[in-house]
Amino acid sequence: MTEELPRITLEDIAERSGVSISTVSRVVSASRSVGRDSAIRVKKAMEELGFEPKKRVRAQAKPVTIALIMPDTLNPALTAIEIGAQAEAVRLGIGLLILRISDNPDVQRPSLNLLSHLPIDAVIFLSRQIEPEDIRKRCRRREMPIVVLERVVDSAHVHCIDTDRENGMYQAAKYLISLGHRHIAYIASQFGEFSEIPFRGARRAFTEAGLTLAPDFLRWCAPTIEGGFQAASTLLRLPSGNHPTAVLIFSDLLAIGVMRAIQTFGFSIPGDISVVGFDNNCFSPYTNPPLTTVAHPQAQIGQLAVQTLYDSLNGYNVKQGGLTLLECPLIVRESTGPCPHM
Repeated sequence: MTEELPRITLEDIAERSGVSISTVSRVVSASRSVGRDSAIRVKKAMEELGFEPKKRVRAQAKPVTIALIMPDTLNPALTAIEIGAQAEAVRLGIGLLILRISDNPDVQRPSLNLLSHLPIDAVIFLSRQIEPEDIRKRCRRREMPIVVLERVVDSAHVHCIDTDRENGMYQAAKYLISLGHRHIAYIASQFGEFSEIPFRGARRAFTEAGLTLAPDFLRWCAPTIEGGFQAASTLLRLPSGNHPTAVLIFSDLLAIGVMRAIQTFGFSIPGDISVVGFDNNCFSPYTNPPLTTVAHPQAQIGQLAVQTLYDSLNGYNVKQGGLTLLECPLIVRESTGPCPHM
């Protein structure tokens, strides 16, 4: 009996060549030019691994349509993912159908049932409120590739694309500690595991530095600018001398409200209180002062989701049931500075 050789995937080539999966995809599909050095490295890795891309028969290829399922809420971070997916779909010449679905389960389920009647070839799930079992059922019911964003679903047929939010917030907390801050508050929205993952990173940094997060400095709020304003206001109403000297915030949207509250109460940023957000959304460079934040690569998430499904539909080896984890680097701007009590 002949032993079956292991399948070589785009992720294997990316790891061998030291470039991103999206760069490998472009070289393999010849759909867009890349830098000469990167192309050489990818082609060398392909040769070393024995990867042979399948030829496409363009004349017989049927139109491809991908559905993007996302919440019906206005959020710059989610919008950036949508824009990234749309740009990649246009580049590849495929259709992208945007379905905005309520987080209300009574409304959500009938909307999801429409998937079985739509002429789509693959699905991207962005909503964090859709139950994993619902995703699995639809994956079994329609044999089409599925990508889930910003969460991990345990399924052999679902590919997940997530970001290393825990390490991103860990780096942000370490940065504040390196500036001498010891009284650091944490503000986040109540979205279960999604918001708790970066919180773990912050706690890890505190523990390594021999610090603890005081219960009085922890706030959970609505995921809005107003929610951030109200949460920060309760911190700033603490007795004089008990205010934090820095605040870690789960999203830039919340951070806008937090910064407004700090300034409303007569404190300066970063002279009195340093502020770090999370997302690096389109507003963060233009706040007053510009916001130090952890970059959440939203556009890349959307782009990579479309690329992954496109490659799967075209016969390239894409790891099913796997996880692609993107980095979240810290971007230092003017909202952070040394602890004023040093």
